[in-house]
Amino acid sequence: MCKCKWLKMSVLVGCSLAAGILAGIGAFAAWAESGTSSGPAAPATESSPPQASQDITVPEGTPEQLFQFIEKLSKELGPPDTQGLMAFRQKQARAIITAAEKIISQAGTDVPTIDRALHWKFQAVLQLLRMQDPDARKLVPEMGKQLVSLANRVLESKPPVKPEDVQAAAQWALMGPRLGGPELLAEVIKIPEKIEQLGFKELATRARGGVLAVRLQMHSGEEKAALAGELKKYLDEMLNSLTQKASPDEADIAVLMQILSQLEYAELDVPAGEYCRKFGELLAKNGNPAIAEAGEQLQGVGRRLELPGKKMELAGKTTDGKDFNWAQYRGKIVLVDFFATWCGPCRAGMPNIKANYERYHDKGFDVVGVSIDDDRSALDKYIESEKIPWTIIHVQDPNAKGPADPARYYGIVAVPTTMLVGKDGTVLAMDVRGEELGKKLEELLGPAEPKPPAPASPSGAATTKTP
Repeated sequence: MCKCKWLKMSVLVGCSLAAGILAGIGAFAAWAESGTSSGPAAPATESSPPQASQDITVPEGTPEQLFQFIEKLSKELGPPDTQGLMAFRQKQARAIITAAEKIISQAGTDVPTIDRALHWKFQAVLQLLRMQDPDARKLVPEMGKQLVSLANRVLESKPPVKPEDVQAAAQWALMGPRLGGPELLAEVIKIPEKIEQLGFKELATRARGGVLAVRLQMHSGEEKAALAGELKKYLDEMLNSLTQKASPDEADIAVLMQILSQLEYAELDVPAGEYCRKFGELLAKNGNPAIAEAGEQLQGVGRRLELPGKKMELAGKTTDGKDFNWAQYRGKIVLVDFFATWCGPCRAGMPNIKANYERYHDKGFDVVGVSIDDDRSALDKYIESEKIPWTIIHVQDPNAKGPADPARYYGIVAVPTTMLVGKDGTVLAMDVRGEELGKKLEELLGPAEPKPPAPASPSGAATTKTP
């Protein structure tokens, strides 16, 4: 499934480490999926490179002196030959990790300094991962454990503890399981209570939401019922809180968005559509444009998730420039297919849709495509190359509103997304694809009649030998 645009309001506001880790995880995931060992080049300057054969000695010093060493080393070019450069990059990354650890382990190092050192350490680990260093994969879970340990050290220190330090510690803890795995969740679940014991009730509530967001990503089947109950409680409390607040905190909204953006895929007994709709209605009224846009998107997601059993509205301009006429499809079973030409799963699913169109079109089945492509020429080429016979809506008017902009109106956050619509315009099922589409059509329209064999060509008959 290909992700579409979603409001990127990170819960990890103000934490350089967290921002780096989120970016790094995305970069490494893309690298791993592509199967290539190359990665973004390290920044370069005109500094003279040390020889690749030389070990890089990490000096002793104050945190600031060690940061100066790290920053200078990170800008070194390395030798010009490929083999020498690879060896240097590995030693460079290991030296940065060593220097960062020296900063972190120094007694009395404050939280912002530790956060900065962790950021450098993670970037160096990511560099080793890109180079397929044999020891790099062990460093990732070790860093996850370190983050949780450091968070506990901050939260278990004697008061007074600065609120910004508490927030950083919570962010480290929330990153821990993403690097170290779900076994760290048991420790991270305790973090909100520790924050509340320090007297930071709002930060504790935010951390509780953050923990729920992480658990949504990693939950096992055994804890589904418990997690669903906790999510409902949290979301109900947030609804009540946001109803009473004229200016909600952006960090709270960021946590909420993380949860809601995952909820529809979580397979939990939680009414995702209802919550998205209710929060969307609240946030769409906010004076902050980013929050208001998030609210509009949530309204769309809620509208889509609550479609089954309801009439679907559909409008917009077709690829031939005409107004789409949804009324002409009454009396037919229709697959509404949101897709993009750049989406691999969309392309992979196209032969199945075409095959079912051929089998059932004469029995009353039709397809309406809704392209979310920005590149119209790519869409036109795709339609021509695939010989797509059905109507496709493609909205290019930035001012289109409501059903005339179907992707936004229904909060399409990933493609392909499909709806199977009945003869009266009521949505019968969502995300019907693959073999399921054929089974559903046979159930609704009866077995497809076999196509008659193509008549033999005259040239073929002429080649038959006679005695």
